[in-house]
Amino acid sequence: MLVGRTQELKNLETIYRKKGSNLVVLYGRKGIGKTTLAKEFAKDKPVFYYSARQVTEQEQVLCIQKECQIQLPSADYKTFFRILQRKKGEKPVIILDEFQYMAQESEQFFQALAEYLENGKKAVPAMVLLLSSSINWVENSMADVLGQATRFVTTILKVKEFSFVDLVKFEKNSTVEDSMYISAVLGGVPAYVKLWQEEKSLKENILSIFLHTQAPLYEEAEHFLKRELRELSAYNTILAALAEGQNKLNEIYERTGFSRAKISVYLKNLIALDIVEKMFSYDTSGQVNAQKGLYRIKDACIRFWYCFVYPNQSAIEEGNGEEVYEQYVKQRMPAYMRESFRMVCKEFLCLMNQYGKLKYRYISFGSWFGKTGLIDILAKEEENHYLAAFCDFSEQPMDCNILEIANGLFEQAEIGEPSEYYLFARNGFTKDLQKQAKERGISLVCLEDL
Repeated sequence: MLVGRTQELKNLETIYRKKGSNLVVLYGRKGIGKTTLAKEFAKDKPVFYYSARQVTEQEQVLCIQKECQIQLPSADYKTFFRILQRKKGEKPVIILDEFQYMAQESEQFFQALAEYLENGKKAVPAMVLLLSSSINWVENSMADVLGQATRFVTTILKVKEFSFVDLVKFEKNSTVEDSMYISAVLGGVPAYVKLWQEEKSLKENILSIFLHTQAPLYEEAEHFLKRELRELSAYNTILAALAEGQNKLNEIYERTGFSRAKISVYLKNLIALDIVEKMFSYDTSGQVNAQKGLYRIKDACIRFWYCFVYPNQSAIEEGNGEEVYEQYVKQRMPAYMRESFRMVCKEFLCLMNQYGKLKYRYISFGSWFGKTGLIDILAKEEENHYLAAFCDFSEQPMDCNILEIANGLFEQAEIGEPSEYYLFARNGFTKDLQKQAKERGISLVCLEDL
């Protein structure tokens, strides 16, 4: 089942209808849905599909012969592509999954591919989809080996995680609150989300997915890092520090003992993989203040793993996953959820802005953080009108204290009363706050409204 990916499918269809042969690279983390997307696109077209192995060229070609039931007179890629020569008819789609295993083992792969695409000028053109789960290789090494195939590359598309809207569509039988937890624990990776069982409680799902040695994601974070990066011990150390809330460069330095230069390189690599992001306080002068950068684990599943699995591995290995849940996960979940809730509320406001449902058209969204707290969401439009929002995922209804806190932060940020003012709360608002919000034109949004 394919949910979302509407724009990606539209892009592929547009490319397919262009004259001549096309080469498209689809890449993204394992489980993100590249193969599902490619097969959905090709379902009504002539298609050849092969999933490559990490083996030698000769063994790869033998696997192709056995699996695809085609006879190749010699075990090389030129022969393989020659067999795929087109007959008159509709433009075929050739899908080579995990193609990096073919390209890394043979310098001939891209040369043979280029010749195949070149022949499309004389015969029937083809569209070749190259799929890869190796983000680091595609972004940093592939360009060096493309050779003549470069001129056929139409686009390189990174398949990203589901948005919250897509996740709600994917988990259509879940409540909004359940979807919020799924988003915070598993992120928007379809293969991870499929592990969540809607009929089970939050506790049961976390126990079955993470907190025992045979759980499907018990070791997933480290496996992902190993596939993409070297020096796992260094990355483990840095991510553990971030999971503990040590999100300034100097705090990471004190926690790890690594040099600041070394930490900066590691963080740059993690940012490139969308695991970590550097957040800047929204500068109300209109410029991002680079001196106020904070680092956070952006990837939800990896963040959850380093917050709750990594520090409790001994207990989990001893079979005490339920105790880990009760003592650590359950107790810290409300605080953990606030950041995820903030990101969902930001997505909500960005969509409202995109469709012209806000008072003004805002040009940028971010957060403002000062010494005494933060404005969860702050946005500004060209005439310096501001939108501000605060988000609360606690079990209690939001009360009037938030207004006093907000006034102090508005004063520190030197923005005055914002032109648009939103409060988001998991469990609604007290009557006093509802009254004051009505008087001041503050928009109140509870969980179900999302």
